[in-house]
Amino acid sequence: MTDTLRGSSVRGRGGAGWLLVATTSAGAINYGYALAMTHGLAPAEFAAFAAGQALLLVRTTISSAAVSWVLAREVGRAAGDLERQAVVTSFAFWSNIVLGAGLTVLLVAGVMLFGSAGDAVILAAASLVLSLGSTGMGHLQGTGRITAIAGLLTLEAVVKAVAGAGLVFGAHWQSAGALGGFAVGSLVLLAPVLASRRLLRRPTWGPAEKDLLLAAVRQVRLQANVAVTSAADTVVVAVLGLGSAAAPYQAASALGRVPLFVSNAVSTATFAALSRDGSARRKADALRTYLLVAAVMAAVLITLPAPIRRLLLPDTFAAVDRWLPYAAVLGLAVGLLNLVVTLLQADDARGKAVRTLTGTTVAYLVVVGLSGAAYGVAGVAVSATVAALTVVLLPLLALPALRPAVRLLLTGRRSARDAGVLALVTVALAVVDDPVAWLGVAAVSGAGALAMAFPEFTPRRWR
Repeated sequence: MTDTLRGSSVRGRGGAGWLLVATTSAGAINYGYALAMTHGLAPAEFAAFAAGQALLLVRTTISSAAVSWVLAREVGRAAGDLERQAVVTSFAFWSNIVLGAGLTVLLVAGVMLFGSAGDAVILAAASLVLSLGSTGMGHLQGTGRITAIAGLLTLEAVVKAVAGAGLVFGAHWQSAGALGGFAVGSLVLLAPVLASRRLLRRPTWGPAEKDLLLAAVRQVRLQANVAVTSAADTVVVAVLGLGSAAAPYQAASALGRVPLFVSNAVSTATFAALSRDGSARRKADALRTYLLVAAVMAAVLITLPAPIRRLLLPDTFAAVDRWLPYAAVLGLAVGLLNLVVTLLQADDARGKAVRTLTGTTVAYLVVVGLSGAAYGVAGVAVSATVAALTVVLLPLLALPALRPAVRLLLTGRRSARDAGVLALVTVALAVVDDPVAWLGVAAVSGAGALAMAFPEFTPRRWR
């Protein structure tokens, strides 16, 4: 059982396990939406949709890291101090507006490389709404209202899917309609801003705001590495103009990002506790929780039977079979990188940690771009997978802030048992050919991983 999650301040308000259930439900809606778009869009239109979605993810990741997680950390530390909370919340609100405007300009410039003017306008609207809503989400996280976050994210996914499906299948807006779902769904995230409006003040600038700005810059330098690593492969295959060959890989890449939902759940639920106590044991517990569940998810994706894949995707996406194993390993690495960055953000890391991550991420982007230009989709798939594993393993092994946690993770009394269970699950999924039996093995494996990783789901006799 994971002590960090049991002792988290959010434990009594739902915990990471229930947050994972809620965010996974939202993720399932998102993936269902993406799969529906494979039936409603031509391959070239789907490529534009997937690349636009990836850029919006980059923009959202950077924005939340720059301000909202600083807000969450400071509000968590200032429990009961309304004056400090007002200073931090006001800084976050006005900073999000300024930062959001800048990121929207960059987003529009990126979309125009492969999409239409309509695509750019719709994503710009979604980006600006997200800028307004991110302050409220950060405040909810800082006050430990994790279930509220989960509910809003789920509702946002539902609204997005319904609106986008209507625009594509009803109004025939093509990629612009698919992206329009994001603009409509983002309106839901404005709700928590109203809850924190009593803390909002006019913009000011002083020593407190300067310190918060520097902290935000450090946060964004760290989180930008996750955003780039997560989206680079999908954007590269679109920018290189690989045509219909890009869409099957992008669909596989979207499916392969499932472990990122686990990482986000663990990160969101444990960030406040890690900010107060970043001990090696807490970090090791967070890493173990992620790896247990995410490794099972990756094994499920790698061994997904062909009949199930054919049921989910149209014939024009048959090449997904080839790319899904690469995408699953890449998704596992990206999720782990996201959690590693969260551990460093909780420590307010700077110096060597930032330089190490930035250097490896720039190298990752160069390698993936050159490989794609030389070898097409295959070059992107192989290079992104290998390079992402390198990007995440290097800081784990090289940074003093993380090495003790890795040592505890590998030498703990549960390590051999965890490795044995994961090996058994992978073999069982690989040898079962019947799709119905495979689904049963996958369901039992997933339930077992949740029980081992999250206190909420652990039977009493295991504790």
